[in-house]
Amino acid sequence: MLTSMLSKALVLGFLAGFFLAAASGVAAIPTEIHDQQVDVDELFRQALNLGREGHFDEARRICLSILEQAPRYYDVRVYLGRLYLWQQEYDLGRLELQKVLAQVPDHRDALNAMVDAELWSGHTDAALEYCERGLGSHPKDQDLLWKKTRILYLRKDYHGAADALRSLLAINPEHAEALRIERLIQSSVLLLEFSQSYRMDILGREDQDIKPWHFFSLEGAYYTGWGPLIGRINSASRDYGTGRSTGTQFELDAYPIFSERFYAYLNAGLSSDVIFPRCRLGGELYANLPKAFEVSGGLRYMKFEDSHVTIFTGTLGKYYKDYWFSFRPSISSEPKGSNVSGLLWVRRYFRSADEYIGLLAGFGNSPMELNFLEDIQRYSSYQIGVEVRKPLSRAVLFRGHLRYEREEYQPDVFGNRFVLYIRLEERVFKKY
Repeated sequence: MLTSMLSKALVLGFLAGFFLAAASGVAAIPTEIHDQQVDVDELFRQALNLGREGHFDEARRICLSILEQAPRYYDVRVYLGRLYLWQQEYDLGRLELQKVLAQVPDHRDALNAMVDAELWSGHTDAALEYCERGLGSHPKDQDLLWKKTRILYLRKDYHGAADALRSLLAINPEHAEALRIERLIQSSVLLLEFSQSYRMDILGREDQDIKPWHFFSLEGAYYTGWGPLIGRINSASRDYGTGRSTGTQFELDAYPIFSERFYAYLNAGLSSDVIFPRCRLGGELYANLPKAFEVSGGLRYMKFEDSHVTIFTGTLGKYYKDYWFSFRPSISSEPKGSNVSGLLWVRRYFRSADEYIGLLAGFGNSPMELNFLEDIQRYSSYQIGVEVRKPLSRAVLFRGHLRYEREEYQPDVFGNRFVLYIRLEERVFKKY
């Protein structure tokens, strides 16, 4: 009798312990892992470190050894699948990820990795299907929303891409990659853009009585399938203390887009008036790099009546959350010598890439706007300013900046300059 009672007590105790463990979540740990928990977790950390350092083969061997002990350690299997993908072994990567999805159909990381597997191997239809499947279970997953935006953009479904982008920015308005692709989507759906701008320079020079300088510009842009084409008419009026000079210039810009990562800037201009360069040419190649970096390099050439100037320039930019940082160095080469300049921008974006406020600072002889010889031939200058861009409606944008410059316009002779710039843009969109 006592033996029977002890047996029943042991059984009841075992069952009670089992259910208590299940309620506390212990039973959620696969039994294959439970006995080796410390060992396999440490091995997994080693595999992650090796993968970050690019030692994919060693990381794969560790993952495979873990899965021999714990075949249901799904994080390890997903990582193994990614290791295969990074080495472009897409079939092997898919196989590992499908094993996970067969057991856990809504596994977030496995679905994300499957999107990459199909996208990287050129199967955008399948990639989009996995995006939709993942968003059905995880509608606020930022990675899936970002990938859906990119896929739809690549398929030229700009309406769908814009919808996915709006959902992403509603969750994370600081998503740097989303802000960047927003500009590409807008460029793709724009048909025409008209703008007018005005700039006034107020100069303070002790030895000269100079009236304000004025600069007007009218431009129209036509957005083609390969990028915008822009025509521009510039008109300037400048007082040099001995009388006012005026002139007109005609320019043509193009921004050919080669891919999501690369685009270029091309410029040509002509004028018969001495105030402007008789001829100007420019070109620059831009690259959008991983981790929200961007770089560019190019040159500007201007032929004036009695001289010419070549300026080598470029940019190094970085998006961080809802901020953009950019440094633009320039080296000007003239018959009298060379000069080095630099401009630094910091912008804070708000609801879209069209709305921001920024600060700028610069040094050297090259100005922000490369139009006039006397600005480029300054001996030195220092400048600081603030800029703003704000949509007044979906189709109308305002942009302006105000800056102060301290310039050395003659050897050891300095003056002040205040610059006001305003611009109004109106857009016409395609139906999409």
